[in-house]
Formats: sequence, C-alpha cells, structure tokens
Amino acid sequence: MNIHYLLQQSAMRLYTSARVYDKDGCLLELCRMDPELDDGNVVAALTENGILVAPDINPILFSVNEQIYYGLVQAPERDYLLGPTHFLLDTPAGRIAPPRMKTDIPLPEIDLEPLLRLIPDCSLQILAEDTVTLYNLEHDDLREYMDPATLIETSIHPPGKSEDTMETMVMTMFDQVENSFVHNPYNHEKLEVSYVRNGDVESLRTLLKERFPGRYGRLSDNPIQQEIYLGIVAITLASRAAIDAGLHPETAFYLSDVSIHRIGTSRDVNEIIRLTVEAELHYAELVREMKLTADDEASEENLHISRCKDYVFAHMHGKITVQEIASAIGLETNYLSTLFKKCEKKTLKNYITEEKVKLIKNLLTFSTYSYIEIANYLGFASQSHMGMEFKKITGMTPGEYRSRYVREDFIKDSIDE
Repeated sequence: MNIHYLLQQSAMRLYTSARVYDKDGCLLELCRMDPELDDGNVVAALTENGILVAPDINPILFSVNEQIYYGLVQAPERDYLLGPTHFLLDTPAGRIAPPRMKTDIPLPEIDLEPLLRLIPDCSLQILAEDTVTLYNLEHDDLREYMDPATLIETSIHPPGKSEDTMETMVMTMFDQVENSFVHNPYNHEKLEVSYVRNGDVESLRTLLKERFPGRYGRLSDNPIQQEIYLGIVAITLASRAAIDAGLHPETAFYLSDVSIHRIGTSRDVNEIIRLTVEAELHYAELVREMKLTADDEASEENLHISRCKDYVFAHMHGKITVQEIASAIGLETNYLSTLFKKCEKKTLKNYITEEKVKLIKNLLTFSTYSYIEIANYLGFASQSHMGMEFKKITGMTPGEYRSRYVREDFIKDSIDE
C-alpha cells in the first residue's frame, strides 16, 4: 500500500495535515499543505495525555476544545491522524455550525485562536470519507467495510431538541423586529440566480455592484466569518443555477470547492467579497460559453456523453484511453469517438487533455507539488510531455503559469524549476 500517496491525497482534499505513526508513537511521515498550519503543540499535548494511544472507538472523529477536529485511525502496524480541520455542515436551509463531538479533548492551556485563523472550512463528509478509507484499507479482513455515515453517526452527539432551535429563532426574530431589521431583498437573490442560469454576465456584474449594508442576517459575530458564510451561500446558489442551465455537475462542484476554499483562507473582508463576485461571474461566463457553442442537437447532453465525462472525472489521476472508457460504458471505441466529436465539437482525447490542464492550473496555483509530481499524479508519460500539452493549450510553460498565478503563501524554495 502506497502510504505516501494516501497521505498526500488526504492532505490535499482536506487542505490540512496527514500523519502516520508507528505503534510506539513515533512519527513516520507528515504531509502538510500549508507550512504555517502548525499544530505541533496540540498533537504533542494529545500524545502526552495518551489520547492517541487507545481510543474507545476506532476509527474516530474527535474535537479539541470543541473548536478544531481530527480523524484518527488505529491499524495493526501503524496509526493515522488527519487534521486539524474546521468544518461546517450542509443542510437544506444552508450551512450551520457542526454538532458537538462525543469525544472532545479539553486542552485549556493551549490558545487555538492563532491556529483557527489558518484553518480553512472543510466538509465533515470529506474528513469522514478519508478517515474510513484509511481504516478500510488497513483492515482488509473486515466482513463489512465502514462507511462515512456510520463514522459520523458514532462520533457526534444527536441533534438537540427542536424546541431549543424554535426558541432561538423566535428570540432572534423578535430582536430583529425591535431593531427594524429586514433581510436582503429576495428579488435580488432571484435575479442573481436567473442571470447565472441564463449566462447574462453583464446584468449579473451590474447587479452585484449593489450592496445592502445592515440587511444581511447575522451569521457570525466575526466580520470575516460573516462574509465567508455569505460567500458560501452565494457560490452554492450560483453553482446550482449553472447546473440547472446544463453545466456539467463535476465542473460546477469543482469550481465551488476551489472558490469556497479561497474565501475560507482569506482574512480580508474586501477580498472575500471580491472572490465571491468573481466566482459568481465565472459561473455565468461558463454558462454563456456553453450556450454559445451548443447547437440544438447537442443542447441536451447525450447519456453516453454524460457517462463518458463522469468516467473521465473519476479517473483523472492516471492515464485514460478512449478504448478503456468505451469498454467501461459499454460502447464500441470508434462509435464513442464519433459520437463525442459530433456532440462536443472536439475529440475525446482533446477533451481529456483539456480537463487535465484545468486540474494542472489549480495544482500549480494552490499546491506546492513539483512539476514531476503533478505529471505522475495525472498519468502523463513524463514531465516534458505534461509541459508540452500544457503549453499547447495555455501558451505558457507550467513554470511560467505558476510564477504568474501562484499565491504568495504557497511559494516554497523546494518548488522545481
């Protein structure tokens, strides 16, 4: 089992640290996405108190001071620790603070505020998925594999009484009426969604210049966190509107993940607003491009094409051939090639390359992986092969692209030239 690869995957998906220890508690390997996200004092305290030695539940999700969260897996030969993370829960009504974990480790002597400022919001589902993946791989003798839903259920307290929620809501409404508070006009939100769905970039740009100070619900006492929450809502609505318009769901979700991660790591209110607006406009532009290039015959995506794209997205981390895609979805190779070009106006091979280049752009901008690591990660024959394909599409070498677009906090001396 390639432990290094698994740790890199988890660290990248959660944008945090992933560790593996031997059974004596010695650290064997650490993968960390952000060098400044150093929770060494927390982990040391957990180790000294014997928390990581023999938890009652395996695997387990636990919290520290009810503020930061970890996933822990004990295996026969080694143990894994994923985190720290800070996450929000998705609900039909939006995003809410996570419930309390059944296992919370109080470390009152440690100030977690500096660490909290560096930890981006993450999905509880992803933390659970990566934790159970490690557990299942290390326990291949299981009759039934652990699933994320079971881990979440065994790790968190059940929700509180609905009466408590209703009481809070009633008191909040009373306070807002007393202070003459009204929310941001609903018609404004409907227009935003409509403009994204129609690909009307200019109308959306004009609408987003309107702000309604004092008319957004208070989601947090922290102004930065307040703006992050509002940004998450806006990006989520825009992504769903774009999907309704026909944008491929994986494209929409990937842009949502990247955009929410960017606003979640920002510590400037104006930058968060700017990044949110950029994301909404990006969705509208993607819909507009899709509508301009799609003819009547291809406007409803062929089921085979949809399954083909799903296969590509699921196998980006390796070499993909037209023949294996055709075999996987039950079509003859030449028929799939002809159908894809007819519907998409490009060859399937070119589509695969373009999608990989999109992923390369994000890895160059938001990670410190070297060029050879990215090439291997995405199944290119060599670093030079990746560079050739990348330049063919972008007009730049990977090095030129990284120099132009990398964020300052990702720059490291170890990046290959």
